[in-house]
Amino acid sequence: MPSAVDDYPIVRFAANCYRLIPSRFPPVSVYRDLVAPEQVEALVEVENKTNPRLRLQERLMARREGPKLDSAMLQNWNLAPFTYENPEGTTFFAPERSCLEIADTPQTALAVSIARRSRFLSRTKEAATGLDMRMLKTPVDGRFIDLRQVSAELPQEQRWSLGDAIPNDVDGILFRPAERPTATAIAVLKGQVLGRSIQTTHYRFEWNGVRIETLYAFDEAGTVLRPESLAGKEEVLAA
Repeated sequence: MPSAVDDYPIVRFAANCYRLIPSRFPPVSVYRDLVAPEQVEALVEVENKTNPRLRLQERLMARREGPKLDSAMLQNWNLAPFTYENPEGTTFFAPERSCLEIADTPQTALAVSIARRSRFLSRTKEAATGLDMRMLKTPVDGRFIDLRQVSAELPQEQRWSLGDAIPNDVDGILFRPAERPTATAIAVLKGQVLGRSIQTTHYRFEWNGVRIETLYAFDEAGTVLRPESLAGKEEVLAA
């Protein structure tokens, strides 16, 4: 029986890709202000027994053919997206199918992250604040179905229908992100195609209570950007 994605090519894609995650300095134990210092170690041990990311890591390591301890697949930044469900789903998949969405360039990653953070802050009616974020760079190398001819404005129901039809032998999807339709985003379904992630630039998103109006990069140039400049075809970030 013909599939909804039969007419789309499967291509090899290999490149460094980018995403942003929240940045918190310094790291603070969740138990710091809740229990006496001598009880923290015992509580962490109990938590680790039920932590889904650590349980998945243990299952992978227990397999005879499983990855080595230093495998990129077991790196926390690479493992977490496949462990925890996104309650709203992703571009092509409902919540029950985990994937990592990642972008072709830092600019695309910023455009996507700003749009998504803005939606969240608007829903929660957050007062003016600064959000510290950090960019991760991750090598990707795999076989992907190329859906970049599909409109970035396709309704969610139709996008999820396409996602349901993706063959099991591909590693994910190449697509046009709605936040920057001339760029490429990648929905990665298999952690095996990821190299080790490294941190690059840190950023601050300045939320004014209505929108993110300014973006500051903690780089040597002290780059300041307007979020609206990121969505176009022109590359506005220095190489």
